Amino acid sequence: MAEDELIKKHAQNALDAMTHPGKKWTHKLKDILQEILIIVFAVSVSIWLHGWSEDRKDRREEKEFFAGLKQDIEADLTEMENDRAALRLVQQHCMYYGMVGKGRPFQIDSVMNYAYIFFTQAQINPRISRFEALKGSGRLDIIEDKKLLYNIIDLYQKIFPTIYRYNQSFNELNSNKIDPYLGDMLQIDTSGNFLNSIDILKTSRMRLLLNQLYSNAATCEGAYTKGIEKSKEILAGMKESH
Repeated sequence: MAEDELIKKHAQNALDAMTHPGKKWTHKLKDILQEILIIVFAVSVSIWLHGWSEDRKDRREEKEFFAGLKQDIEADLTEMENDRAALRLVQQHCMYYGMVGKGRPFQIDSVMNYAYIFFTQAQINPRISRFEALKGSGRLDIIEDKKLLYNIIDLYQKIFPTIYRYNQSFNELNSNKIDPYLGDMLQIDTSGNFLNSIDILKTSRMRLLLNQLYSNAATCEGAYTKGIEKSKEILAGMKESH
């Protein structure tokens, strides 16, 4: 590199000045100091230029990462908002079934139509590959805004896994408890109509399962809300950064 040649040249000049037989030591010292100052300046400039070049490279990579991350988070945000709306419906229908089980008036069509909540599964499939690739490369530090970086890490490493765990609890309640109970108890005619659904809703077992389902759906909803809020905060932060 050019700066290496320059340093070598002035280092040799300093050595030549120090060993020059015809110069007084005061002149030698002056020449040596002059060469040293030139070397220090050259090294300082080289370091600054290298840092400036690396910073430009980091900003370019950060911009490219944010462009892709924005698409990922916007898609995840839409999915989370839809999932949260569905979980709120599950809670509403659980309350309706609970009231029917207590003897409140009901419409048989609603009893039939709301039964999907016992067979639904909560799923989230966040687009994590872009974040994982940057993390795996050890390049998360290219994100200059550290608050924004911590929010991104929080979303991908804490909030999304939490949503997944709560969804699993919701799904396991339906699959391992509610579905088997209804399979044993529910009577259906040849037209697919429920014959004893009201009687089942009045059982202590079903009321307990409804309470658990409502609670699990509410817990999932809360986790989704955190994910939605954090996603919006990240999108706003990326907009401000660029």
